[in-house]
Amino acid sequence: MIETMKLVLDTFGSMVFVPIMLFVVALILKTPVKKAFMSALLAGVGLCGFSMITNGYSGYLSDVISTLVADTGINMSAMDLGWQSTATIAYSTTVGMLFIGVGLLLQFVLFFIKWTPVFMPSDLWNNYSFIIWGSLIYVATGSTWLAMGCMIVQNLYVLLFAEVIQKRWETYYGYPGTVMTAPHHIGHVPFCIALDVLLNKLGADRVNLRPEPIQKKLGFLGEPMTVGFIVGLLVGIVGKLYHLNELSAWGSIAQFAVATAAVMEIFPKVGSIFASAFTALTEASKKTAKSGGKERKMYLAVNDALGYGETATLTTGLLLIPITLILSFVLPGNIVLPVMSFTALAYRVELNICLSDGNIFKSVISYAIIFCGSLYVATANAELYTQVAKSVGIEMPDGALLVIGMVAANIGMWLIYMAFMSGNPILIGITVVLYFVLYFWYRKNKPKVDQFLEDNAYAYKKKLSKGGEQCGTA
Repeated sequence: MIETMKLVLDTFGSMVFVPIMLFVVALILKTPVKKAFMSALLAGVGLCGFSMITNGYSGYLSDVISTLVADTGINMSAMDLGWQSTATIAYSTTVGMLFIGVGLLLQFVLFFIKWTPVFMPSDLWNNYSFIIWGSLIYVATGSTWLAMGCMIVQNLYVLLFAEVIQKRWETYYGYPGTVMTAPHHIGHVPFCIALDVLLNKLGADRVNLRPEPIQKKLGFLGEPMTVGFIVGLLVGIVGKLYHLNELSAWGSIAQFAVATAAVMEIFPKVGSIFASAFTALTEASKKTAKSGGKERKMYLAVNDALGYGETATLTTGLLLIPITLILSFVLPGNIVLPVMSFTALAYRVELNICLSDGNIFKSVISYAIIFCGSLYVATANAELYTQVAKSVGIEMPDGALLVIGMVAANIGMWLIYMAFMSGNPILIGITVVLYFVLYFWYRKNKPKVDQFLEDNAYAYKKKLSKGGEQCGTA
């Protein structure tokens, strides 16, 4: 049955599976069948659009990155395989197959008993981000119980952290009633919040490097499409720096610049199509999803692709490519070359972007710091990850002694993993107890926490109104 479930998920993919989930939820909320169907279809169309944009763009981006990495001559002993191989490894282990059913049941139960307002089954595919950690534990210890316990506790933390970030995500990216729940991002929520608050204290939010003020100051040069072209041109030149005397290099640079401009112009239009899919669901939830006279909030889990092409998000991701490449080379003790992660940086900065209300300057700094921690997690896990990869038939890249997937390098998920990997009941107990302490504290203080994050995101407005707006200078 579990293999059949995996086959169905792999066959239909998110652009079919998510609309089906949306249609079912809409019917449960007593939405008319016609509205429920149209909402589901709009969601599918939006997801298909996102996929076409990101897949088409990745070819141009990969060309620039591969040339940049090759020209720098950086050669590390561990190679990043990317999320695709990580997902393959995760779903190829016995414990991974088992968690497909267990995880889906857990997520349904937690939602319907109202433990969480986040409906995570709609983003079922990203469960591989839990499964890879469980697979590592299973191979290292042989214990199904430790592996399953780790994945379940990680899932509980992710649901809690996703709820914490939901209002900021929804407000900034403009998808009502949704939240991004990819564990390889959400596990960084506490660190992203802490860094954003710290950077505000240090005055970094006075550097108002956001799409709106850039557009206001630069006119047409500040339009998202133009910003995409300029940033794409600059990154392309950096990527082809040693080939600027070749006509073919300038052709690649120009194509990359236009492709980046296209993503920034087209992506918001597809985003508005996807967002419109949730109008009927939001209206229905207000009418029917009430308990004791009080409206029940519900948030549909969505894929991280929904934020990828937003102007500040994609710009930050592109600017981080040379920075993270340098960091991977100069950090003492790091053995990982995260080459497959460079194309995914725009996905990974979404938390930083929404917390900072689109501040590119702060997001570059905060994610660069988090990336350093992730490189050390990847270094620590590389040997065991390679063992698991080989056991399921993953081929080793040329020149690589070890392999790793940066999806399995999330600091928050790693801390939970280490507690269960130790097998120490005290550490495991502390991890579980801490979750319940945080859960009930958040339940009691949710309005205050939400307001704190909103105030922190918009604190720059008060500072700039007092000291005069700054854009691009400290």
